[in-house]
This record gives sequence, structure tokens and C-alpha cells, in this order.
Amino acid sequence: MSSQEKPAEGLSNGTEDLATYIDSIVEKLQSKVNGVNTELDTKFEDMSTRIDKLEQTINSILQRQEEQETSEERNDTTEQS
Repeated sequence: MSSQEKPAEGLSNGTEDLATYIDSIVEKLQSKVNGVNTELDTKFEDMSTRIDKLEQTINSILQRQEEQETSEERNDTTEQS
């Protein structure tokens, strides 16, 4: 019986080692995925902030252009009178 127990013990120990190894790999992969997720979140937030600033700049330019056109129209109307 002892000869039959040794292979079973070796198999069990090898299975445990394999399970431990797989758990370790899964933990490393999860850690990497979490790191990439955090990095992507940061980049998306930065991109969103930059887009918001760009939108504000464009709106400001359009508003100034409208004001300038309105001012020029007033000047043209005043000169014609």
C-alpha cells in the first residue's frame, strides 16, 4: 500500500504546485489588467479635460468673431448714414 500512496502523494503535491503556480499567474495578470485600467482611466480623463478646454477656446473664438462682425456691421451702418 505504501507504494500506491507515494504516487498519489506526488500527484497531489504536483497538483497543489500547479494550482499555486496558476493562482500566481492569474494574480499577476489581474494586477497588470488593473494597472492598464487605471492608466486608461487617467488618459481618458486627461483627454476629456483637454477636449473641454478646446471646446471653451473654440467657443471663445467664435464669440469674439461674432462680436467683431457685429461691431463692423455697426460701423458700416454708421458710415453710410
